[in-house]
Amino acid sequence: MEFPANVKWVQLQAVSDADTESGLPPDTGYEEPETVCKRMLRGIKGIIFDFDGTLFDNAYIAIRMIAACPIDILLVRGERLVRSRFAGQDFSSPEIYHREFFNELGKVCLSSPKRMRSWYFDRYMPRMIRVLKKHFKPRQGITELLRRVQSQESSLQIAIYSDYPFLKERMTSLGLFPSEKILLYGPDSFGAQKPAVRPFLQIAGDLRLPPGEILVIGDREETDGLGAFNAGMHFFCLETGNKRYYRLDPNRRRPEEESHGPTLLMYAGEWDELIRLLLER
Repeated sequence: MEFPANVKWVQLQAVSDADTESGLPPDTGYEEPETVCKRMLRGIKGIIFDFDGTLFDNAYIAIRMIAACPIDILLVRGERLVRSRFAGQDFSSPEIYHREFFNELGKVCLSSPKRMRSWYFDRYMPRMIRVLKKHFKPRQGITELLRRVQSQESSLQIAIYSDYPFLKERMTSLGLFPSEKILLYGPDSFGAQKPAVRPFLQIAGDLRLPPGEILVIGDREETDGLGAFNAGMHFFCLETGNKRYYRLDPNRRRPEEESHGPTLLMYAGEWDELIRLLLER
């Protein structure tokens, strides 16, 4: 089994052996997904959902975005490249973040920051909203969960933290209608990108909960997961597509360092079991 080069430590749960009489090998530590999810949710009072890829399956969204306007293919690729470069950076304010982001995007796309800002907010993000409305839908059960939280039928407190702006509009395009009881955040809320820790701690403060009572649910361990770890929160990694999930060293130690730090405490599983238990709370 091969993992990306930057993964220095891997910790995987043992897999059951169908050849044994019971169907499970002895002393593997294997637990049924329902048992794991119930333990994970014990003591959890707040949830921070990632949006893209978590509340809806965003497979092929890049292709959909390019197909909607093929002449923008280089700009779309440039935007994704710059966003990856800004991962984990905290500029302390949205103004500074946007200035640096569009300066870098202008360099990559050989254009002015002013033009890139106009393209991003006036063309790219509105196009994303239209693409979401036409081609995507929310995962099963999330509409019901948000409705229960809004009507106070559930004791959970919920925030949604996306990697992109225009979160309210993008949620509405999927048929999800947030209210003041569902807190919404994007990079423009903080001037930072995941996995920077300050946004996670600020959301915890807005929820009026200690980090240890918050579960972050996302589909990317290197952003949602590391942000949760650094903030002292729990993390559930949503298994999607054919990706394999692993626990990676959040300290990203260099190979010459012998000692090894703590691994990320991570639960992983599929959406159906998770949303069923959340709806039962």
